[in-house]
Amino acid sequence: MNEEKNDFDKNLLMFVLGGAALGAFAGYMVKKIGLKNIATLLKAKDLIPPNIADTIKDFASKKLGE
Repeated sequence: MNEEKNDFDKNLLMFVLGGAALGAFAGYMVKKIGLKNIATLLKAKDLIPPNIADTIKDFASKKLGE
């Protein structure tokens, strides 16, 4: 019973660390490529509807102070 608890804790830890690594990689790619370019690509490939892509572009183009 004690071994099962340790396996669950290890799996949970690996799941959390894997999610953090994927999130860091996605954040890096968004910073390098840009949110507008990603929205344009997804819109061109018909992965997201055009109105959602336009909303993302509007959100990305606004400054923080506005």
